[in-house]
Amino acid sequence: MEFINTSIRLFATSQFFLFVILVVASDNPRRVRGTATMLAIGIAAYLIMPLARTYTPYWNQLGFLWFFASISPSLLLLLVWFIFEEDCRVPIWLSATVGVSVLGSIWFHLINVTLSDSPVWLQGLKIFVSAMAIYVVWQGRDSDLVELRSKIRNVFILVMAAMMMIVIAMEVVTEFNPPQGLDTFVVLIIFLFSVALNYFFTKLDPVAQPMAAPLPPKEESGDPLIKELLTRMSSERLYADHDLRVGSLAGLMNIPEYKLRKKINQQLGYRNFNQFVNHYRIQEAGVKLREDLQTPVLSIALDVGFRSISSFNSAFQAQFGVSPTKYRAEIAG
Repeated sequence: MEFINTSIRLFATSQFFLFVILVVASDNPRRVRGTATMLAIGIAAYLIMPLARTYTPYWNQLGFLWFFASISPSLLLLLVWFIFEEDCRVPIWLSATVGVSVLGSIWFHLINVTLSDSPVWLQGLKIFVSAMAIYVVWQGRDSDLVELRSKIRNVFILVMAAMMMIVIAMEVVTEFNPPQGLDTFVVLIIFLFSVALNYFFTKLDPVAQPMAAPLPPKEESGDPLIKELLTRMSSERLYADHDLRVGSLAGLMNIPEYKLRKKINQQLGYRNFNQFVNHYRIQEAGVKLREDLQTPVLSIALDVGFRSISSFNSAFQAQFGVSPTKYRAEIAG
């Protein structure tokens, strides 16, 4: 059993190093390449350090690699945000979650070079961070218009984040001393995941569309269905409905939801349904802010379809480069 465990660890480690090479050589944004590389190194460290401790006298000198293993859940959370949210700006709640987790790991590794005495609170924090990664992937599934990326969301939910939680939970329950059979089973899961990950890269190439920098959206199309959609969005103010979703819009257009998703993505270039709808909301809000200096900003935000002032401010800032209040002040001044 020990020979099998060692062999699987080595094979899995080689797969993650191959993953690093593939990611670095890809055309993905730098933030994706960097985060994915560090995550792969962290998982490889988790796999190889027990072997270094057993078979080499120098493992203490490599103890710093445990740090990369311990912050892997935080790296996973950042990676799924960069992939699925397409946003360079990391929100405060995510920064705080990652920051607390990383600082906790740094504090622990300043007093200990192994994971064998990792406190339960630190392991619980890692489980929470992994759960947040699952949440990030799950909560954006309805608005994702990129077909291939939408499909691999389930891969991340069911495999990668779940794998993290299983590993950490096993460490907590067994106090870092799992039965060899259980340890081998978990390592085998990691190995199978690493093979599947590299298969996606080399054969299906899912990162070509899901992670690549988005192209500027278009505002017109020669497609009759898209022409009708754009006309109805403007003339009927469909975007002003707070509850507008891809499914409900497809129902109004009397077409299958999957077809509407594909049309908006491929004909107009939008990769997220919220971006498509918010484009109309922000355009109307900009007009009202310029022409009606008396109506409160919140009232304008709610009238054009936003649910809160915070979401309106973020979307407005992203499109105009300034806050709604400052935009109005510049017009008035």
